[in-house]
Amino acid sequence: MLQVQKINQFYSGSHILRDVTFEVPKGSLTVLMGRNGVGKTTMTKAIMGVVPIKSGDILLEGKSIIKMPSYERVANGIAFVPQGRDIFPRLTVHENLLVGGASLKASKKIPEMIYELFPILKEMSHRNGGDLSGGQQQQLAIGRALMSQPKLIILDEPTEGIQPNIITQIGETLVKLVKEQGITILLIEQYLDFIKKVADKYVVMSRGEIIAQGNGSEIDQDGIGQLVSV
Repeated sequence: MLQVQKINQFYSGSHILRDVTFEVPKGSLTVLMGRNGVGKTTMTKAIMGVVPIKSGDILLEGKSIIKMPSYERVANGIAFVPQGRDIFPRLTVHENLLVGGASLKASKKIPEMIYELFPILKEMSHRNGGDLSGGQQQQLAIGRALMSQPKLIILDEPTEGIQPNIITQIGETLVKLVKEQGITILLIEQYLDFIKKVADKYVVMSRGEIIAQGNGSEIDQDGIGQLVSV
């Protein structure tokens, strides 16, 4: 589904991404993991076209997307749930969801599937986004991403600042999206216990480089905890 090939990026002379190469197989939940400051968020911004890359290529279903602006990448099937969620606090839940479907020419109705995944969004559809709790805002951010009917969803640390019971719900929802809806997911995450419950594949970054890759079921035997623990 997604292939990242020898990506390099610099900030003020600092080499942030160093020949980063990895693949997100179609129909998988792949986790990009690593300590703070290793380049994970920069990598997601490069995939979305927010940050230009110095060299390398990014392929979506075999097609290079590095020359596409961000809105074209969304139109081609990539959705992004940013760290911190970035919902619109003064728009209603319903309006926030509609923003996610802005790239579609189809009817501006909320698919029932989104409300089935997140019933609280239907219950609070007329409340402002800023009135929701952190966990509810995270569900809204994922629902908003689903509005564009994506093939691939990138989520940047969705468990940050979220209560444990909502983390569990989010994990179950992500697995359901992969297995039942056929959506491919790239998850940027540090919470190892959560990762082990949801990951089909894992990729580990350190100092802007990929240092390990493997199957999610083999995280413990591969000793990955030692690579990402603080």
